[in-house]
Amino acid sequence: MIKKAPFGAARAALGCGVLFIFFSGIFGILLSFFANDPALASIIRKRCIIGIGIGIVMVIAWKIYKKYSE
Repeated sequence: MIKKAPFGAARAALGCGVLFIFFSGIFGILLSFFANDPALASIIRKRCIIGIGIGIVMVIAWKIYKKYSE
């Protein structure tokens, strides 16, 4: 009998969400170099870096949860 992975759908949604966070953060950083206002570009880069950091924390939290749930 095939055993289904626990939280398989949640894991797939989290993976897609993290990928979206990473790509949008990188895209935002790249676009910030084309901004005319240096203060605005700085704010955009800061928020994109914070978003990428949140994505990394989400991946680490999932790895820790997976380790202790087995």
